[in-house]
Amino acid sequence: MEYILFFTLCLLSAVAGDTVPSYPPGISIISSRKGYEGETVKFSCFVTSAADPPVTWTWFCGQEQIRSQITYSDTYRYTYATFRLSRKYHQKVCHCRATSPSSTLLYNMTSLSPLTLYVYHRPPTKPMIYAISSTNLRPGENMHVKCNLTSLGYPSITWRWFCDNEPPINGTSIELETYLSLNVSKSIGCRCRGTSLSSYNEYDEFSDLVQFLVFPINDPPVMISLSPMIMSEGEDVSLICSVSKLSDLDITWTWYCGKHRIPCDRTEQDGTISKITFRAEMKYHQQFCYCKVNQSLVHYVAYSNVKRMSIVSEAAVQCLSPMTYANVTRMPIVSEDATQCLSAVTFGATTGLLLASIVALSIVVVLLCVRLKKNNGAKEIKSRKKKGKGKIQRYRAKKNNNNNKKQGH
Repeated sequence: MEYILFFTLCLLSAVAGDTVPSYPPGISIISSRKGYEGETVKFSCFVTSAADPPVTWTWFCGQEQIRSQITYSDTYRYTYATFRLSRKYHQKVCHCRATSPSSTLLYNMTSLSPLTLYVYHRPPTKPMIYAISSTNLRPGENMHVKCNLTSLGYPSITWRWFCDNEPPINGTSIELETYLSLNVSKSIGCRCRGTSLSSYNEYDEFSDLVQFLVFPINDPPVMISLSPMIMSEGEDVSLICSVSKLSDLDITWTWYCGKHRIPCDRTEQDGTISKITFRAEMKYHQQFCYCKVNQSLVHYVAYSNVKRMSIVSEAAVQCLSPMTYANVTRMPIVSEDATQCLSAVTFGATTGLLLASIVALSIVVVLLCVRLKKNNGAKEIKSRKKKGKGKIQRYRAKKNNNNNKKQGH
């Protein structure tokens, strides 16, 4: 359909006197499409037939319009573009466009088979290196680093990584960047190297060095109590935490009882030891207390062992005698809501239980007494029987002796 319209316009143009080329313009390169920076390249564009009025020409390489050193033939059938190569034209597609100024005919066509330029050049700078992960690590963690360039040059450079005395390492390259990830167990320094194989544009550059510091893993802190863990409300509690060693003394300590953070206004710290003193409050009752140590340099966080705290309220202390209080403070559980002495209901229930215990004890005593009395009575009767039997035997023996004496006379 477009061709029918095009030939219809050409026919109308012939009647009106205007003519346009029958086909799109062609393009060719007089020099090589590959060259070094500073060399001259020359393109030619043409149309198959002259136009009336003559066509106008424009040149483009990529999105840039070429305006200098443009020449034409007498009939404007041919046009030439001559310019110096630079890296900005590397891998850019060049083409020409012919446009008819006719008011009756439409002709605005781009050249067929556009041409691509290749410009030999070196990367403009040495590689730039960036640490993606933290440069302070612990053993077994991964370090991540990358290098990049604004241009890889042509021919493109090849990337390799060098870390301390390790053999060269091939990273992962994506367009203008190369990446390296390593699992580290000790401190290490890495840099990248870009190399071009071109003998005309030799390039061999190292990036700066990025140092990754590996800190050993510290043992968790150990907490001990300098005061009893069963306290009266309002008394001072003293806890102490310590670690065996630290790779870096730039640490912070925090203290907790359950979800409550303990105020640190009475904290003492000396190297690997932290001591805290605070007032025993009922919110800490039956809570597990512990310390937390943090080394921000190596992102190290550790928690100590825990100790459970029991608090006796002031009201409960006032209700108890000194000896009873001494016994209670040995017990791990004290009512958290003990804010007053026993209520009437509680007192009545306690008194009832006490009376029932006294009655039961009295019954037991009476039963024991009755049983003891029965046992004593049985023993007395048995003793009497035994004595009576003995008297009878003595009487019979005496009587027999008297009879024997009489018979002898």
